[in-house]
Amino acid sequence: MDRAASTSERLPRTVVVLGLVSLLTDVSSEMIFPLLPAFLAARLPAVPLLLGTMEGLADLVSALLKYQSGVWADRAQRLKPLVLLGYGVSSLARPMMAFVTAVWQPLLIRSLDRVGKGVRTSPRDAIIAHTVPAGLRGRAYGFHRGMDHAGAALGSLVALLLLAAGMKVEHVFLAAAVPGFLGVLAILMASEPQREQAPAQSGGAGREPVPRRLAWYLVPVVLFGIANSTDAFILLKLSEEGASPTLLPLAWLMLHVVKAAVSYPAGWLADRLGAPRLVMVGWLLYAFCYVGLSRVHGVTGTLVVMAVYGLHYALSEGAEKSLLTSLVPATARGRAFGLYNGLKGGAALAAGLLFGAVWTRWGSSVAFVMAGIIAAVSAILLVLFLPRARPSETA
Repeated sequence: MDRAASTSERLPRTVVVLGLVSLLTDVSSEMIFPLLPAFLAARLPAVPLLLGTMEGLADLVSALLKYQSGVWADRAQRLKPLVLLGYGVSSLARPMMAFVTAVWQPLLIRSLDRVGKGVRTSPRDAIIAHTVPAGLRGRAYGFHRGMDHAGAALGSLVALLLLAAGMKVEHVFLAAAVPGFLGVLAILMASEPQREQAPAQSGGAGREPVPRRLAWYLVPVVLFGIANSTDAFILLKLSEEGASPTLLPLAWLMLHVVKAAVSYPAGWLADRLGAPRLVMVGWLLYAFCYVGLSRVHGVTGTLVVMAVYGLHYALSEGAEKSLLTSLVPATARGRAFGLYNGLKGGAALAAGLLFGAVWTRWGSSVAFVMAGIIAAVSAILLVLFLPRARPSETA
């Protein structure tokens, strides 16, 4: 199938359903996340330390399980039960934040939420890879990320409307169970395609190994992950510039609207122009915006850079996964996505700790410049290393 023909096809029903699941799940998640810092600050002591510990622990748990779930995905006859289990655990745990009264409780609840994410992410990405032909992968992953960000924007908006209607924050958290439950039900509508199964190999490997050459791609991915700290720091930058507390959820909404609007067209471009180009442009745009955040002052200027920054996600997120799929055999995709997602999760933990430490010691400007430089170096390494990650023509 040629590239032009493939990019004119419709996305398979399974990809659309999984996108709907992601949208509903992120509606549930983002009805809670933007409100959580203030909610915890009103009930518990030392909240900045608690938030940092909570997110770091959650990222670590998620990273470990993303790799393990990739191993399970390559061994399992069916991937859908793993996806259902992961979304189910998160949907049950997340609303429990409404009942927090002790420091250990948000740590446990957030970690359980990330357990669900760790279990579902690699099998879900593998299902999408098995469902679509090579010429549709950029669109498929771009569509999925777009639905994810659309759900995040919608969740922030729903939370604001419920608060404006007089609902208490803890009741908003409980209401978040509704879209989460609908997302779990929607998984039952997804059909899992037949996929290639490699015969079990001796020595306990179980499946065809992930090619060692993939490391040439994962090295720049991990380095960029160390630059790519949590977006909560951008909200903190807004606060530092004098933004009111009521503006922060609206800024968060704006960011996700940009991501949602551009992710699918960017996936189409990845199929037309090649995923590596989109990844490189996205990473360089990240570097440009982070250096810009170090220089810009005032709420308006920060919001403008934040809006441009949202394009980085749209350009690179789906393209990174599409590129990964092209570098490994079908029978090793689960573990390849497990490595990719797990390493990115570990890098996210390192990014948050590094960025926060530099900000605390030398200020926000130095932290943003540092992250921008690391991102630019990552883009250069991608160009240099990617040819070595590709399968040889004789393989």
